[in-house]
Amino acid sequence: MKVLFVCTTGGSGRRQLGGAERFLIEMLPALTEQGVEVIAATPDDEVAESLRASGIQWIPLGATKRVDLGYARGIRRIVEELRPDVVSAHLLSAAMHVRAGLGVQSRRTPVVVALHNSLWQYRDTAESLRQKAAVQANITTDLAFRRLRPHATVAVSTFEGDELEKRGHVRKNVHVIPNPLPAVWPSVDDMPELAPSAPIRVGFLGRIEREKGADLLSDIAAALPEVEFLIAGAGTTPIAPLPNIQLVGRVDAASFLQKVNCLLVPSRVESFGRSALEAMSLGVPVVHSGVGGLSEITRQGAGVLGFQAEMTPEAMVAAIQAATKPAAYNAQRRDLAREYATQYSFSRCVERWLGLYRAVANDTR
Repeated sequence: MKVLFVCTTGGSGRRQLGGAERFLIEMLPALTEQGVEVIAATPDDEVAESLRASGIQWIPLGATKRVDLGYARGIRRIVEELRPDVVSAHLLSAAMHVRAGLGVQSRRTPVVVALHNSLWQYRDTAESLRQKAAVQANITTDLAFRRLRPHATVAVSTFEGDELEKRGHVRKNVHVIPNPLPAVWPSVDDMPELAPSAPIRVGFLGRIEREKGADLLSDIAAALPEVEFLIAGAGTTPIAPLPNIQLVGRVDAASFLQKVNCLLVPSRVESFGRSALEAMSLGVPVVHSGVGGLSEITRQGAGVLGFQAEMTPEAMVAAIQAATKPAAYNAQRRDLAREYATQYSFSRCVERWLGLYRAVANDTR
């Protein structure tokens, strides 16, 4: 089976290393090991560098603007030349251009689309009417292309699947495949014991943007001067230069989580919440906003590993205090962490994606 993966990593006009990009870096080599002939069409960035290092066949291709006819033509040319059994499009830009490029004339080539987010969530949290209008245009275009070019859709959470069904009226061929833990990931039993005399450390791991709640970090840290805040990631939201805030840039997630007593995830937009999952799988409690997929993946550990709070500094502060009480790291958290590690294992996710690709490929044979 030959699968062509198409993704303008980060979306047209910007770069990032989010869930979709990490999916490509980890999943494509794993599928290759399962006997799939994998071809990746992405921009030449760190995702492409990683895929090439893994021996993945790679083609330089990406959108340079929101509507890029050359990108759509390039996708169609590759499909005509290589004749893949399945085209797998990731993120909105690739999804729209794959469907436009293949259109109605290439219906025999099955398409699988994964947006990795809820467009309605972005629209609801947009700060201006102009931003809301831009997201609404994307929603309208996406729904139009769904009618033009039927395909299978993968939602990364039940929340995202429900958004498609209830708000987009997409009721056919939607498959929920949750994001997994990384392919190489430690066990909760490998977690070091934090010194009881050490200061409490609260971590933030993700894009430092308003949509991830980064604008709340300074006020939260100011209200807890005795707590150290380690903020990992990059972005445009300013962080106050407080003595208890340390900006650490991009980090290895596992090593970072081993240093903190609690992870803060105050997102306004979150279809899944991979950093929250990673923390809970290591027994690290998560204080979160409960939006989107966060309430879904933290529900099993509510009150033990998951502490939901309203999107205010005061509520987040109270939840952090509850999550970091002395001796809170106990056997119950370890048991829950092992359950998360099993439920969201990388190997299980590979099996589900591989089964889906085989199913849609066989539908056309």
